[in-house]
Amino acid sequence: EVIPKTGADALRWYFCVNNPEINSRFSVRLVKEAAQSFLLPLWNALSFFTIYANLDGWRPGGEPIPFDQRPALDRWILLRLDSLTSETTRLLEGYRVSEAAKGIEGFVDDLTNWYIRRSRDRFWAPAGEATDDKESAYQALYTVLTTTARLIAPMTPFVAEVLHGNLVRSQEPDARPSVHLEDWAVPPGDRADRVLEEGMAAVQRIVRLGHAARNAHGLKTRQPLPAVTIVTTNTGLGELVEPKLELLRDELNVREVKWADERSAYVHHEVRPVFPVCGPRFGKQMPALKRALEAGDGDALAAQLEEKGSIAIELEGQKVELSTDEVEVRLVEREGMATQGDRELLVALDTTLDDDLIAEGWAREVIHRLQSARKEADLDYADRIRVRYRADPELETAIDTHRRWIAGETLATELAAADGDAVELETNPVEGMNFAFSLEKVN
Repeated sequence: EVIPKTGADALRWYFCVNNPEINSRFSVRLVKEAAQSFLLPLWNALSFFTIYANLDGWRPGGEPIPFDQRPALDRWILLRLDSLTSETTRLLEGYRVSEAAKGIEGFVDDLTNWYIRRSRDRFWAPAGEATDDKESAYQALYTVLTTTARLIAPMTPFVAEVLHGNLVRSQEPDARPSVHLEDWAVPPGDRADRVLEEGMAAVQRIVRLGHAARNAHGLKTRQPLPAVTIVTTNTGLGELVEPKLELLRDELNVREVKWADERSAYVHHEVRPVFPVCGPRFGKQMPALKRALEAGDGDALAAQLEEKGSIAIELEGQKVELSTDEVEVRLVEREGMATQGDRELLVALDTTLDDDLIAEGWAREVIHRLQSARKEADLDYADRIRVRYRADPELETAIDTHRRWIAGETLATELAAADGDAVELETNPVEGMNFAFSLEKVN
């Protein structure tokens, strides 16, 4: 055999035969660590796809939906795939294997934690119900998984082989017997939508900051909030995000998205002296220094410190300069706000809750418990259930208000109180309130 000497083909060959002489030239440990981090999510994506494709009887080979007629989410993941393919090829041609593996790791995270999670409702549409939206989702996810199988072949040859076998060889009798005999993936070259890519990246950035703000304040993601305010002076950001406001509301679980260009209504800066550093220099003037900093405009002082690396203040009739080592800048949130951000972008969540928001949060907790019980009972994704429950009066009111939504999310044909029924219930409290339930599969 002629052993390929350069580029991606060489790496695929080397890793397949596990040539120790060649492997010593690469950081195999880094490659393995990166590969391990994306293998389980990728396997879960394969499992998700095969479950729903089998429920719907979907098979590849149908008429491809034109790129410009696909939903935005499908166009975005296909564009991400094109970028990944080009970048992975470039890195492997330069034998930068660990960097290529890291890139695949980031893509698989976007695939599972963004694309698939955002597309679940499309796959959950009634089994056998053919729509252009569902067909586009199947085609997009199939393309992503089969292409990814080829991209990971140099690093995880056996996993790539399994993906290829399940997705390609099982459906195409004339398919090549191994993923390692397939042609290397090449982007089509006729797909482009810069505004979509930049807009989705902006939404993801805002969502990450919003989730970080929730985590910092111990706010559960299932608890809806009244509003989020995005504070930025970058007018271009609003234009990118505006078409995706519904997506942003859903991801942050808020009722309203607002925009502002002045952050003082949400946060302000406080500048304080670092006593161990300033003490030897100012001695008995330390109390006066503290008062002078407190009396100053914290936002202006913080901006001056960032721009010049020092701040100038008046101390007992004299002008003194303080360096970054001598002062501490704190970002203080206004009451009722949870914020995260940087100098360019601030995401401010309104944490004030009314009775309706609290009740919806409780309903989401009920859904979460029922979904967990479905999983523990090893029910199929399409199985319908019958639910009996007992709940404290306040929680019962919340369930009654959101009954249809809860039933739809959990595939419950019946959601009824168990008062007087001789049914054994599992206790699973919600926010300190009694909640006990049982579920059974409906034949």
